Amino acid sequence: MKNKWLMLLFVAQLFGCASFTNGKEPSTSQDNHGSLPSLSLHSTPILLGSSLLVDKSHTSNGSDRAVNGKPRFSGVMGAQSLTYKGYQYVIYYTAKDRGGYGDLFAEVVVARRKVTGHDWQHATLPVYRLTSDDAHNRQAIEISKGDGAIHISFDHHNSDRINYARTAAGVADHPETVDWNDDIFKFKRNLGFSNDAVSRVTYPKFYSLDSGNVLMYFREGGAAKGEMRLALYDAKSSDWESIRNLSSNDGVYLQNVNGNEKPSTRGPYLAGDGPKFDANGRMHISWVFRERPVNCNPGTSNASDCNHGIYYAYSDDEGLTWYNNAGNLVADTRDGEVLSVETPGLEAVHVPTTLRPSNVSHNSVIDIKTGDYHLLLSHKTAPDGSARVHHYVRDTSGKWQKRVSDFNASNVTLKFLDDRLFAFAGRGDARIFYSDRTDGFTEWHKIEMPNVDNELVKIEGGYITWDLSLLSRGIASIVWQHAPATNGEPSPIYVYDFELGRVEPSE
Repeated sequence: MKNKWLMLLFVAQLFGCASFTNGKEPSTSQDNHGSLPSLSLHSTPILLGSSLLVDKSHTSNGSDRAVNGKPRFSGVMGAQSLTYKGYQYVIYYTAKDRGGYGDLFAEVVVARRKVTGHDWQHATLPVYRLTSDDAHNRQAIEISKGDGAIHISFDHHNSDRINYARTAAGVADHPETVDWNDDIFKFKRNLGFSNDAVSRVTYPKFYSLDSGNVLMYFREGGAAKGEMRLALYDAKSSDWESIRNLSSNDGVYLQNVNGNEKPSTRGPYLAGDGPKFDANGRMHISWVFRERPVNCNPGTSNASDCNHGIYYAYSDDEGLTWYNNAGNLVADTRDGEVLSVETPGLEAVHVPTTLRPSNVSHNSVIDIKTGDYHLLLSHKTAPDGSARVHHYVRDTSGKWQKRVSDFNASNVTLKFLDDRLFAFAGRGDARIFYSDRTDGFTEWHKIEMPNVDNELVKIEGGYITWDLSLLSRGIASIVWQHAPATNGEPSPIYVYDFELGRVEPSE
């Protein structure tokens, strides 16, 4: 395994940020950033190695969210990972002994290993115990490259606080000098802000910025009465600067929902993997709103039937000010201004509730070569039609194009590598798809994943996430918590490393 890793000598080039003179103008084309890595795919990814991360990890039995005795949000909790400066870091939960004879509480652990090794070092967060049995309580991990601190977040689904911890500065920059133990992470409720800074926190996630800073995104409030929040970590001071409100759940939806005459409320569902950053540092976001009342489409009872629209905005200053699709300033968060359903030009593409857009299918990515914003969203082709994945593309002038795609996966992570657009599907099973620039990204091709564990086991079931930190080297890792025999019983987490293909500089 080690020799195979050593053969991968190509290291992706890092491209500097070009400046633009007018923040209100669309971001310019990005063809001038030199050669990008090109991947010559293997017919089947090559398994480089596998390792057991932990033999027992927590799964939810759904008891905390049960309705009339029926469990809700049960299942495996999964793990999240990233790789930086030769080390891979994974955050996961330990197992809870439901028999009452062992560990009564699940705990938060961050493990690390050298990317060429099998030996994991584990650091347990002191004093913290998981608060609920809810499979939505996912973890998040990121590194602020400006100061080398590792940030983690955990245990949220409408939580009354931000559960957060971080290391000291420099830990990720000089990993070989760090003693990896239970003292490495320090818990900091609400990022250090007051106890009333938040009230209902869901889906926190970090985003590393070219400036060296880190953003945290989370939803404040419920699915149909929620708002987007952004917090900014300043790597120069190694502290969090602010939590800013980005959106409002108020306003009157232009289409009267099922004859409802009263103002409705709504909550945002940001595109999977959150904000995307182009080569100029511009931050692009898109989302669907979920409207209340729930009965948007008579005869249905699913809350997701009330999703609507493709809402889009961008920021050139790490989320302080926001512009709509036409390039007009629509919100300055420093003045308390927010984005809402009534903000002019915010709905870039009209997708009514009758087309039932799916929030879990909503994913986006920036084309590194052109600066175009690509977005996948599944919705019906007509109110009485079938649901299909639609591929939307916003060019740098703000024009949107749409086509119905033959793509058929959700919960994907989109990545560009030279002239290929990759989609890595996770959660229930590990799949890889790609499309090519040569045909305008119209055809999607599936890469068959090999079986693992002596070629006897297919990677499916449980909860699967991808670590794509080394994709520019042709390497992808899968972190897989296996499905338990019974919900609520612990299950193991394995990490598998694959070589997807041979990497060459693009001509």
